[in-house]
Amino acid sequence: MIKNFIDLHSHIAWDIDDGIKSKKEALIALKQAKEDGILGICLTPHVICGKTNKYLFQNILKRQQEMMELGKELGLYLYSGAEMFMNIDFLDSLDAGIYQTLNESRYMLVEFDLSRDVHYISYIDEYLDELFCRGFIPIIAHVERFFPMGLDMDMIENWLNLGCLLQCNRTSLLGFHGKVIQRNAKELIKDRMISLVCTDTHRTIGNRIEKLSDAYEIVEKLKDTNYANELFFKNPLIILNDEDFSV
Repeated sequence: MIKNFIDLHSHIAWDIDDGIKSKKEALIALKQAKEDGILGICLTPHVICGKTNKYLFQNILKRQQEMMELGKELGLYLYSGAEMFMNIDFLDSLDAGIYQTLNESRYMLVEFDLSRDVHYISYIDEYLDELFCRGFIPIIAHVERFFPMGLDMDMIENWLNLGCLLQCNRTSLLGFHGKVIQRNAKELIKDRMISLVCTDTHRTIGNRIEKLSDAYEIVEKLKDTNYANELFFKNPLIILNDEDFSV
């Protein structure tokens, strides 16, 4: 097993969203990451379009810089980013410059409203297509969690055909969101539809922590070592370097 993981979805920049609450906890999260073999972390706080104004956005940017300094002290690479909440105000936020991509690349981590049936969010495909028109490449966060009744493969294949990348949460593979979500995650892994597995860290205790080694072992058993290496290191590196995925 490799011990060089890159986590492109985490909420460890403290006191700016529903993730880590204090600088002390943020430092603990960084130490947990290093102990698990995570070398790089993308800071992806929630940007709630229509609610995250320019003042709040500047606070996010400032906190990310502070986190990067903490990372340097521990020998970790930290990168800027955001988890963009794709709601009705999404395009307005883009126009206002209130958005971040992963390490200032073309790749943008996006999510939908988990409390709604994804089939009834009418603007999803339109907004995804708009991102491509603007030169971005959407990465759909924790895609397995949008289907609590089981995967809609037609919808997922449509997103892939558009050119989107799909990200899966470690916690889903481990079963912390229930059996259906775990089955969704494993099915997508088996079909090689996932490009990234990330922690989506929100805490330093419990399930949602900076750890990837256990999820890596699951992927290795479900598929093979080469695919596991792609999801946990090679693909994240391609994204951070703003490179193209080979067809």
